[in-house]
Amino acid sequence: MLVHAAQPGSPLAISERDRSIVEAARAKLRGARADFADAARALREAVEELIPGGRVFVLGATARGPIIGSLVSGVGIAAGGRGVTLVRARHGEPLAILGSFVR
Repeated sequence: MLVHAAQPGSPLAISERDRSIVEAARAKLRGARADFADAARALREAVEELIPGGRVFVLGATARGPIIGSLVSGVGIAAGGRGVTLVRARHGEPLAILGSFVR
């Protein structure tokens, strides 16, 4: 089951730390149209730069592929029908769509 947690244009319902990581990863993509592999690379690099010893993890999967992100917050990315999507994936909870990852 999918839950839409944020409407387009609304503030993302994530922590300041997650927001910083997402913005750093987006900056690495420089607004380019990126596929999931590009977005995953940018996310991994941002995490490694902003969190000493930081890593991204496989949080689960959708029909389109893996969900990767933070084990702590559950915020990550997944391939969506319209590109890479920012999601919250926590064990035992429905997958929450937080918005587009690539702007």
